[in-house]
Amino acid sequence: MNLSHCNELLLMAIILFLIMSTLVNYAVSEKKSTIAATCSTFLTGTSFIIGLFALFINPSCNTTNELFSLSNLSFLTATLILFVSFIVHQFSKRYMSGDRNYRLYFRRLSLITFTATTMAFANHLILFWLAWFLSNIFLVVLMIHKTEWEAAKNSGILTMKTLIPGSLALLISCSLLYMLTASFSIEVVNSQLAQYESPLVTVATLLIVFAAITQSAIWPFHRWLLSSLNSPTPVSALMHAGLVNGGGVLLVKFYPLLIGDQALLNVVFLLGATTALLGSLWKLIQNSVKRMLACSTMAQMGFMMMQCGLGLFPAAVAHLCWHGLFKSYLFLSSGSVLHQRRIQTQLHPVTISSLIFAVLGGVASAFSFAMVTEKSIFPLQSTSFLLVFTFIAGAQLSDTLIRASHFRLMNLLVIMLSLLTGWLYGESIHLIEFLTGIPMAQSTSLNGMQLMVLILFLSTWLMFNFRSYLQLERTRLWAFIYTRMLNASQPHPKTMTTNRKTYQY
Repeated sequence: MNLSHCNELLLMAIILFLIMSTLVNYAVSEKKSTIAATCSTFLTGTSFIIGLFALFINPSCNTTNELFSLSNLSFLTATLILFVSFIVHQFSKRYMSGDRNYRLYFRRLSLITFTATTMAFANHLILFWLAWFLSNIFLVVLMIHKTEWEAAKNSGILTMKTLIPGSLALLISCSLLYMLTASFSIEVVNSQLAQYESPLVTVATLLIVFAAITQSAIWPFHRWLLSSLNSPTPVSALMHAGLVNGGGVLLVKFYPLLIGDQALLNVVFLLGATTALLGSLWKLIQNSVKRMLACSTMAQMGFMMMQCGLGLFPAAVAHLCWHGLFKSYLFLSSGSVLHQRRIQTQLHPVTISSLIFAVLGGVASAFSFAMVTEKSIFPLQSTSFLLVFTFIAGAQLSDTLIRASHFRLMNLLVIMLSLLTGWLYGESIHLIEFLTGIPMAQSTSLNGMQLMVLILFLSTWLMFNFRSYLQLERTRLWAFIYTRMLNASQPHPKTMTTNRKTYQY
């Protein structure tokens, strides 16, 4: 048996187990709904293990058939979805215990897992769109779990109003791509139209980008994500770790069409940069844990779009994976904040010594990343963004650890930790390149817009770390800016519960 045939069998096994995971919630009576939930969780976990096994047995498989892609990108995306879904299933067994719609919740959770996984494997345009559309529908239904709660219902309606136009745009795009190639195969579409210049290709690609930015809550289509916090916590975890990443998955799936359109890539980059900056700033002024996490997700989706706009698709996939795992953990652990004592970490004041070691930590992180990925910061090019952000992450980590510690040797340990962090990030991108076969776009010199964005991010980080804004805080200008940012980062008024009496549980 060759490895290609083996992967087909593994794919069939994953689909079979997910179908069984869904059916078990319909077959078992209401009184045994907890048993059905346990079986569904087990079957989802088994599917995850199968997907992980497929990645290891043939790390260079990129075969396809009429309906499904057996590429490692498909298995990687599906494995991430299945892992997050398995964790959410496991968490939900106790979290949703006692809910009168317990069995209905697990039916919908199994269905969205099945459709999202199908979307990851789909190589047929119609199958891909159908899985995409149904995943969004099931997401909205899960968000409106408490149908009597008006705020939750309005959250679902707002989400549908945003995601449905994106789905329709994707359907039109798929129709145009079929007209141009007479094929429903995504692989054939990508290979035939990669170097094909036509207004219809441009329109189809533009519609794909529109679908991606609505799905990933990119500004100005971000309001639905900030207003989605009425969902049950496990649904929020699945949404922020899985479905929101769909925009990045879509762009990576059709990257051959994007890579040749520099003007469109610049638009994607600029929208991503705007979203990343706004999300990062809004996160700092929130007084709600879940709202802070929503702004954080918005920022991370912006960073992912920036990477796509620079042609750094393997880095975007790595970012998607790391963010999905980390954000699911943060949402599922957010409830523990209620049981924790509020402890303010006493940071030592900034000194010349701490500043020097923080900068050294950033340099060490960027250096190890550059060594692993063989990227240089000079001359300034598209990959310079990865190096600068790695430097910022390493310096921020070093500064926090040094100022919070009383351990004398912490300075040296921080440098070693920064080296390790940069190395791990670089290796994760290398692993994605190896598994998926997606190359980094050829590095090009930064244009004026990209250079301005790089300077803006670096200067904003320096301003907040050196407390340069403290004097500005006393001015009316700061009060105006703060008020505008706070108002802009709020959910839609109809999705907010301002009175306990309106919360129907």
